[in-house]
Amino acid sequence: MSAFTEFVLVAIALYLWESTLWLPLRGVVLRRRWRGKSWKILDPRSYMAGKDLGVVPMLPFPTDSRIAPCQAPPLVATADGGFLMEIASGPLVLIKSLEWNDLSEKDHYLTASGIRTRTTSPRQVDLLRRSKNRGFGVETAVTRAWRLALSPARAEREWRKWKMVAGPLSLYGPVLALGFFGGLPLAYIHLGIMPMLILLVWLWLLMVWTAAHLWWLGKRAYPAARGSLKMDALLSLFVPFHAMRAYEIASVHAMATTHPVGLILSTGDTENPWLGTFVRHILHPLPGSPENAAFARAVKPLLSAALATRGKQLSDYDTVPDNTEDPETTGYCPRCQARYLPDVTVCSDCKDMPLSPFSLSASASNDPR
Repeated sequence: MSAFTEFVLVAIALYLWESTLWLPLRGVVLRRRWRGKSWKILDPRSYMAGKDLGVVPMLPFPTDSRIAPCQAPPLVATADGGFLMEIASGPLVLIKSLEWNDLSEKDHYLTASGIRTRTTSPRQVDLLRRSKNRGFGVETAVTRAWRLALSPARAEREWRKWKMVAGPLSLYGPVLALGFFGGLPLAYIHLGIMPMLILLVWLWLLMVWTAAHLWWLGKRAYPAARGSLKMDALLSLFVPFHAMRAYEIASVHAMATTHPVGLILSTGDTENPWLGTFVRHILHPLPGSPENAAFARAVKPLLSAALATRGKQLSDYDTVPDNTEDPETTGYCPRCQARYLPDVTVCSDCKDMPLSPFSLSASASNDPR
């Protein structure tokens, strides 16, 4: 294998590595489909995951401009004055009381009373900080963060703003990729060393322009994420692969304070399967888990209000699964909608959730005779 071939293979491997997003396991990435209003869900847990982070692959080429890395607020205020924190390495953790002095943020981790959870962007913590500056208590600030995150109107504004301020970034990446992987080798082979160096300088100037755009995003569009965006800008000056994926890397800050439900509802994708699953998890919390039940009670009214803006109710998603292909099944899990035979009474995947029977009318309609 020639040295040139080895160089190209290493460059492609580095580019593919940069074509991934490492996100907290609590996060969910939405990718807008080419047609219609629907979204495809990408879960960081489904690919390659570590203790706190999981990887989500992006489209290698061109710019994956339809992705939206979303995440729920890290804290939930319960009805009894306590708080729940969702951590990647385990279940929900109950915090009995919380004051502003108990909250801190460092190195992409939010710490509350000694318990840490990974965050996508400093914008999540900044949302709480702004509520504090307005004189709100921690409970009010956390509830307000959830209300804003679930709002379809706000999600639509956030998505539209991101498309407007970062549109040019989606063009820089493909030009840089074509220039480095195609333009430089062809210029060297057919034109010689000097034209290749001229093209290299031009591509570096485009990297500088990409870095300047990231710097501007941190200064004007998303000041709460200024530090992270400045670091990305610095890397884009010297690492071509980082500059090629600048759009996707910056998108984690744009949609960091938006819940996936809010963005899904903003486009009218009310029949999205992930949305139905999320609603059923709220309607049917895990048995024997007081933290899960408290989370459901806290989020249910906020989720109901978000669905009402699109003319939907929580009960619309508490549906009976179709057992046409399995007419011998007599019960289903109301949480995960798995179907079971008559000798099973609980769902083992949902911590022994009691099964619900299929209705007689449904069974009759599914009878092949």
